[in-house]
Order: sequence, then structure tokens, then C-alpha cells
Amino acid sequence: MEVLDQTVWIHINYRTWQGKKTLTRDELIRYANPDKTPPEDLITPGTKAIADPDKLKRINSLGKRIHRECEKVCLKAFGAYGTSIEAGETLLARLQIMKIEHETLITQYLDSYDQSNTEWIAEHPEWEEWLRNSMMSRGEIENRFKFEFQAYKISSGGQGALMNEGLQQEQNGLLGQLLSEIEKMANDAWVVSYENKDKASQKALSPIRTIMTKLKTLSYISGKVGVLIKRVQDVLDSMPKTGPIEGADLSSVCGLLNLLGSYRRMTDFINQVPQHQNDVFDQIEEDEDESLIASTPAEIVSEVVVEEETDEQSEVEVTIPSNPKPVAQPAAFCF
Repeated sequence: MEVLDQTVWIHINYRTWQGKKTLTRDELIRYANPDKTPPEDLITPGTKAIADPDKLKRINSLGKRIHRECEKVCLKAFGAYGTSIEAGETLLARLQIMKIEHETLITQYLDSYDQSNTEWIAEHPEWEEWLRNSMMSRGEIENRFKFEFQAYKISSGGQGALMNEGLQQEQNGLLGQLLSEIEKMANDAWVVSYENKDKASQKALSPIRTIMTKLKTLSYISGKVGVLIKRVQDVLDSMPKTGPIEGADLSSVCGLLNLLGSYRRMTDFINQVPQHQNDVFDQIEEDEDESLIASTPAEIVSEVVVEEETDEQSEVEVTIPSNPKPVAQPAAFCF
């Protein structure tokens, strides 16, 4: 199980608060009448805004940045982010800096909490009593925030054949999980930077470079990743260094995203290329690679969501679909 032995896993525990609280049963009945409903900035289906959401934007934005940093060089499995030991050391140092930033933001918010509440009430004077009765103490709010991370390795030895068999099954799914995550990244890049456009900026190449970084970092999972790396590198090397991406260059990028935007096309592509065409393949046994490709992506991911929340706090399990909707691209763009 050499792959697991070369991997460090990082578990992120991030909780935040959106400044909202669940409506009580009585409130749901009372505000069912549109004429008696508070304004939209105070109430949404099922929740009420008891604090100014603008004052929480930086905290909630940080939570999203934390996960983006991990996603750049990690894949998701075992309820954590996994990456190479070298990349893990760099990521942990980055997370420590972000943890300090998080603590600073929380302190700043709590120090201004009472004043912020006063200003929020002043913006909605007709709802003052309702807001004051709903607001929570500084101590209650402080417990709504949390950012912790732990790094660990999974050992494959000394625990018996049954446990090792289970770990082997998980390891065999890592390549599939990586391809699934690359698929999503490529589809996102297409929608944001290339869809319905006859030219793209140099900045539009950034998500492709991010994909390249992720592939290179996790290439030790399987030699077959090297095939995709070469394909991405060839396209990036052919791009102009300045000016817009258009014409044949744009077609080349669209073809690459069409390939990377489909789990099926990627598996077909890396299985079609003979081993002797990629130096990395020489170090990988064919039967091991076949088992890796045959495996389905790992599905369960423990990730803390920092989107709309109520006063309840919890970690949310997110299921990554094994077959996200593919990019609608002409087949001619594949290669």
C-alpha cells in the first residue's frame, strides 16, 4: 500500500455563523400573513437575521478560502483531504497562518458585537423588540465559531488481513476520486471562463494551471496520471504568453477542457496510451493500475459548509457525484 504510506491526511473542522436563527413555531404561524412579515433582510424561509450579515462576510469568506486551498493540492477521501507528504507540509503551514487570521477576525467581531447589534436594530426600529428578544449573548456567539485541523497518516501494517483489505479497497478508489475532482474543476473553468466566448484572457488559464498543480502533486497515486499531466502541459506550453487566447489556441484549450470535463473521457484517454509513451508507467504494475481505474470514486466527504446556516451548528457530509453533468462540447475538440 505504497500510496497510503506516501499520503498525509488533513481533517478540517470549520464552523461558522451566518447571523441567523431558526424561526419558532409561533413565528412561522404569525408571519405566514405577508402583511405581517418582516422585511426581506430580516427574514428568509425558516430563519431570521438577528445580526448584520455584512459584518460576518470576512469570516465566512475565510472558511471558503480554507477549503479552496486544500482542494488545490488534495483529494477527498477518508473524511479528510489527502496529499503528498511534501505538499502536506506546505499546506499545514498555510493553514496555520489562516488559523491566526481566523482568530483575529473572530476577536474583532466579538469586540464590536454589541455595537453591531445596536446598529442593526437602528436600521429596523419597528422590529426592535423582536430583534432584542432574539439576540444571543457574546458567549453564545463565540461558541458558534471554530477552526481546527489535524494531520495524520494511515498505516497499512500490523492490523490484520481484514483491515488491510478494506484499506486496499479505499486506496484503489483514489485515482477515480482524483479524476472526479478534476472533472468538476474543468467544468467550473469552462462555465466561468470559456462558455459562449470567442476569446479568453490570460487569466482564464489560471484554473488550468491549478489543475496541473493538483495532477502533479497527486501523480504518485498512479502512473497513469502522468498521461493527463503531459496533455495539460502540452496545451499550456502552446499558449501565447501575452494577449488573448483565441482561434486555434482557444480551440486547443476547449479540447483540453472537454477531455478533463468528463470522467469517462479521461479514463478512456489514459487507458488508450501505451505504457512506453510515458516514463512514469515503467514503474507501475499493469494489474495495479487496472484495479485503480476500475474502482469508483470515493463518495463520502466530510466538509464543513459555510453557506446559509441557522443557529444550529454541525458538520455536513457532502456527496460528490461520480458522474457530474459533462460539458457540452463538440467531439472534435477531444484531441
